[in-house]
Amino acid sequence: MKFTKGKQKIEMKKVGAYAARMIMFSKRKSGLFKKMNEIVSLCNVETSFLVFSDSGKPYTFAYPSLKEAVGQFKNPLRDEPSATINTGPLVEAYRRQKNQDLMERYMDLVEELEIKNEKERILKKIIKENKEKILWNIPPAEGLSVEEKKWMRQTFVDLHVYLGDMALKCFGNDGDRSSSSQESYGRDGETYA
Repeated sequence: MKFTKGKQKIEMKKVGAYAARMIMFSKRKSGLFKKMNEIVSLCNVETSFLVFSDSGKPYTFAYPSLKEAVGQFKNPLRDEPSATINTGPLVEAYRRQKNQDLMERYMDLVEELEIKNEKERILKKIIKENKEKILWNIPPAEGLSVEEKKWMRQTFVDLHVYLGDMALKCFGNDGDRSSSSQESYGRDGETYA
């Protein structure tokens, strides 16, 4: 049974509560604008997007500008996007080249980000696996010399004291106490009942 909304499909219906609607709108509007920006960058199109929130506040996205987008609605028969702007062919060629260069740079950065995210995911997986190996693959005490056993015991005592100090710092004196039948070790290795 899944309790979170995770990657579940969200049914498209009006959200009932006004506050919940406003929260959902504020979270999703940036995603809408981001998608519109991607469409403009990838397809080299002119676009305009106008949204009114429940409170009546307008949010707009337009490329190249809202003024030109409104002009397109007033004059829908123009066949060239830049027909109303009096620019020469060299300026148009420069604009197209600049747009293409920016798009290539954008695609390179997206690819680089994906590679870095994949490397991070792999490193986290390796670190997790190695932590488990380090913590639980402790060699058996058989076959060790007396000195090695003393060193191992002292290491465990130090670890026990360190973990106890950390637990005391984190939880204070109100943490769970172990039963009095178990032994605890001090810094010098002496046992306390």
